[in-house]
Amino acid sequence: MKDGSFSSGYGDLLFQNWVPGKVLLSGEYVVLDGATALGLASRLGQSMEVFRGGEPGRLRWTAHDHLRQPWLQANYRIVDGQWSVNEGDVAASEAAVMLRNWLQTAWTLMAKASEGSPSGYGEAFWNDTLRQEGLTVHTRLDFARSWGLGSSSTVMALLAQWLEVDARTLYTLTTNGSGYDLEVALQNSSILYRLPYGRPIANSTSTPPLEPIVQPIHYHVPQGGCLWLVDPGGKQTSAKEVVRYHNLDSKRRLDCVEEISSLSTELATCHEVDRMLEYFVRHDSVLENLLQQPCLHRISGKGFPGRLKSLGAWGGDLFLAVSNCPEDAIHWLKNQSDWSIYPFDQLIHCEP
Repeated sequence: MKDGSFSSGYGDLLFQNWVPGKVLLSGEYVVLDGATALGLASRLGQSMEVFRGGEPGRLRWTAHDHLRQPWLQANYRIVDGQWSVNEGDVAASEAAVMLRNWLQTAWTLMAKASEGSPSGYGEAFWNDTLRQEGLTVHTRLDFARSWGLGSSSTVMALLAQWLEVDARTLYTLTTNGSGYDLEVALQNSSILYRLPYGRPIANSTSTPPLEPIVQPIHYHVPQGGCLWLVDPGGKQTSAKEVVRYHNLDSKRRLDCVEEISSLSTELATCHEVDRMLEYFVRHDSVLENLLQQPCLHRISGKGFPGRLKSLGAWGGDLFLAVSNCPEDAIHWLKNQSDWSIYPFDQLIHCEP
C-alpha cells in the first residue's frame, strides 16, 4: 500500500496489495471488436487490505475514496455458498450489490478449485476464518471516483489476487468490457492490448478465460509541446456505452479495426506532439463516422490551440488536452469554467 495502513484496531493482516489505474489513449469502443488499444498506467491506483476479525460469519467491506472518506460500507454473509448483503446497511445500494456479485463469482471460482494454491491460504482457510472470526476488508482509491481511472477494474484485480482466482475469468463473467483496464492493473504497466477474436460472450461459464494479446510498453511523453489531463466534472457509465456500441452495424465496426490498431501502435512510440495531434485527428474521424456523433474536440474544443481527446467512452471522465503552443493552451484551459487541469505526467506513469 502506498499511503499507509488501516491495521490499527483490527486482527492479523492477511492480504495487502496495490494496483494502478489506467487511461485508454486509443482504441476506445473498437477494442471490443479486436482492435489494438493503447492503455496507459496511472501513478494513482487502489489498495486493499484484508484483516482477520470483525463479526463471526460476516465480511465487513469499507471502501474509501481519495480523501480517506468511506463511500461504501456493507456487511456481507454467506449461507450455503451464496453471498448476501445486509439490506439494513445499504438499502439496495447499486455499488453494494455489484460488489456482492463480484464477491460471489470470485468465491465460487475459488470453491471450484480442487484445492487452494500451495502458496496461499486456500478455500478452507477463508471459510473457516470467516465463520469463526469474520473478515474485514478495506479498500482505498488514490484518485477521485469520477475520474474514470478504473475504480472497478482495480478492485476486481485485487479481489482476484486476494482469493487467488483467475482475474480474467472473473472479469469476463461479471462485466461487458474489453479487459484492457484489468490488464493494466495486473501488469502494473502501460500496454498495447488486443482481443484476437473480439470480446467473448459475457456471463457464460462455458466461455474460456479471456486470453488477450498483451504487450507491456515503456511510455514516453512526446516532445515539442505539453499534455494535460482535464477533469470536466462529469462521469461516464462505460457499461451503457458498450451496449450502445454493440447495437451498431457489425460490419461498420469491423471496418474500423485495422485503422485504429495502426494508430494505437504509432501512438505507443510517438515522440513528437505534432505527430500525436495528427494521429488524434485521424482517430477521432474514424470514430465520428462510426458512432455518428461528434468527438469531444468538436463539441468542447473550439478555439483550443491543439486537440482535446476522449480517454475511453465519449463524454465524462478525464480527457486529454494536447498542444504545441503550451502558453496559449494553458490560458485557454484555465478560462474554462468547472474544469480542473493536471500535468499529464503527474497522473500517468511516464518513462524519463
